[in-house]
Amino acid sequence: MITIHNLHKTLNKRKILDGIDFSIQENECIGLLGSNGAGKTTLIKCLMGILSYESGEISFQDQPIERYKKQIGYLSQYTDFKPWMTCRESLLFFGKLSGIKKELLEKRISETLKEVGLQDKQDVPVEQLSGGMKQRLGIAQAILHEPQFLILDEPVASLDPIGRNEIRNLIGRLKQRMTILLSTHILHDIREICDRYIIMKDGRIIKHLYREEQTIDLQQVRLQFRNAVSVDQVLKCFPSVTVEKLSPVAFLITGTHAFNLKHVLTACSLKQLDVISVGFHEVELEDTFLELAADV
Repeated sequence: MITIHNLHKTLNKRKILDGIDFSIQENECIGLLGSNGAGKTTLIKCLMGILSYESGEISFQDQPIERYKKQIGYLSQYTDFKPWMTCRESLLFFGKLSGIKKELLEKRISETLKEVGLQDKQDVPVEQLSGGMKQRLGIAQAILHEPQFLILDEPVASLDPIGRNEIRNLIGRLKQRMTILLSTHILHDIREICDRYIIMKDGRIIKHLYREEQTIDLQQVRLQFRNAVSVDQVLKCFPSVTVEKLSPVAFLITGTHAFNLKHVLTACSLKQLDVISVGFHEVELEDTFLELAADV
C-alpha cells in the first residue's frame, strides 16, 4: 500500500534521513521506533508532504503519495486545539479544513466522538479535558474524514498510565479497518498493538522486528536446580563465567563463547548439582531495541 524508496533528507547540512527503504501492507500496523533525534518525525513529515526531500520516492498504491493526501489521517505530537473551543467545535473546524461536505460533517462528528469515547464531552471546552481525552480528540480529528492510512506521532507521550491504556485500546480498535504507522521511543506502550516494528537510528533503518520475535543468546544459559545452591557452587562448575542469582534455585550464567548445553549438564552433574531445567536465555523485543538504539 505504502512504499518508501531510498529517501534522503538534509537539514542545515545535517543528514536527517539517509536512504530510507520500507513498505507497509494494507491493514498492517507498523511501529516506528527510535530514540529522540533518530529521524522519525522528519520521515513522517515527508510522508505528509509537510517537508520536501532531496531524493527518493514515496508512493501510495503505486502512485505518488501527493495524490492521496485526503486518504491520510495525521496526529502530530502537538495538535493545535484552541482551548476555548468545545470538542464538537474543534472537530467542526478541522472537518471544514479537510473539505468534508457540510451535510456529512455533523454526522461524522457524532460518529467519531462516539468512537473515541467522547460523546458525553462534545460540549466541554478542550481546556477542561484530561491529557488522555485531548489525545483521543486528536485521534478523532485524524480519523474524521475516514482515511485509509493513519499516521500517529508519539500518541502516548506524556500521558499517565490510564491515558496510555485508553489510547492503546483505541488504536487497537482502529487497526481493524485502517493501515497505521505510529512512532514512539517507548516500545512497551505499543508492543501489543503493532504487527511489525521498524527501528531507526541516525536517520537510517537498522532493523525490522516482529512482535513474536525473540532472540536466543547462545552465550547466556538459564539454569534451575532441584535444591537451593550457592553462587560459589555454580562457579565451581563454570570457573570462567559470570553468575547471576535469580532465585535460590535459578541462575543466569554468562560466558564469552557459545555454550554447549550437554557440556553444561555434564559440568553440573560432576559437582553433584541436580539440574531440572536448562536453556539459552531469550532476549525480549525491548532488550533488542535498547541494544540496537544505544549510542554506545
